[in-house]
Amino acid sequence: MRPVNCAVLGSRGLVAQRYLQRLVNHDWFNPVSIIGSSSTVGMNIQDLPWNLDEPRPQLPNITVLGLNNFDALVSELKEKNVSVIFSALPDSIANEVEQPLAERGFCVISHALIHRLKRDVPLVIPDINSDHLKILESQSFGTGSLISCSNCMVVPIALTLYPLMVEYDFSSVNIVTEQSLSGGGRKMLERGRSGLTIDSSIPGESESIISELNRILGKKNEGIFQEANLDVKVWCSRSSHDFGHLATLEIFFSNNISAHEIIEAWQNFSSDTFDSRLPSSSKIINFVDGKLDLIKHRWGDSIANLPDKNLSAGMSVYVGEIEVTGEKLKFKLLSDNTIRGAAGYGVLLAELLLAEEIIQDNYLTNTSFNRSN
Repeated sequence: MRPVNCAVLGSRGLVAQRYLQRLVNHDWFNPVSIIGSSSTVGMNIQDLPWNLDEPRPQLPNITVLGLNNFDALVSELKEKNVSVIFSALPDSIANEVEQPLAERGFCVISHALIHRLKRDVPLVIPDINSDHLKILESQSFGTGSLISCSNCMVVPIALTLYPLMVEYDFSSVNIVTEQSLSGGGRKMLERGRSGLTIDSSIPGESESIISELNRILGKKNEGIFQEANLDVKVWCSRSSHDFGHLATLEIFFSNNISAHEIIEAWQNFSSDTFDSRLPSSSKIINFVDGKLDLIKHRWGDSIANLPDKNLSAGMSVYVGEIEVTGEKLKFKLLSDNTIRGAAGYGVLLAELLLAEEIIQDNYLTNTSFNRSN
């Protein structure tokens, strides 16, 4: 399969640069366009400040495009045969351009909050609810499509809850998060690193996590996707560390459970869900005997300083400090928020769309969404 031409909406942000990092050496995708803010338009992406800790990979020779002339942008993207657009735009801008791009025939994979609860936009974590992609058939965007990625904290929580929901009944779930500076974006990371005080509160985050979890973990009933209606309570806070989101979960089951049963359910899920077709697919859940380490377990067994060459880097969720008492399970998890929670997740989703022929190469089909699937 020839690489599919793609574009990234965003140029300097952490998630946008994570996308570039993971796409430049990807066998399935060829980044040909970068769309940035007015401050970066006309600049070569090789000359932009690199905001990630890892070395800047060898980037292609691309000049940053702008959003000021939408029709001209669409024409240029079509001339370059772009099929997939990975969007890391803030909500205010995403609200203006993402759906119009889908209406012009592109497959847009969005990280914006604004789409996540829309009934005609699937909110998908590939390992959990790929069946929700059927919602695309009801979209009215012509040959284009719009797909939403969830909150970066939701991803590891959903990945650890889902296999337990399949096997057992919950009565309630309590979640306490410790979210990194990078989860607030490039500027918050810079402020934190410079020693400025960062507000530990994250307004609206708890509500977003609850609503998105219930949508992602919902099931189809008589052709309609219904929410899971979990009894979930969430307390969120911003921590001072740079990368990686932590969370402590307490799950109250209807019956007594054992640590062995829980671990077995997670192991079976990780094994059954691994999709060897997808380059970014990796072992989903890894176990730590003892406490989680932000540096070590953020990367796992991958090559930490070369995530541009190793697509499994940062894609696992690490689980440790497991305690089981009667009907209660308590554990802690760690996941890289910019990779498993954002850009790596988005690339994995695009890989699935290609593998399932939900999107195809514009070179060959001149369409980005095959309605026959």
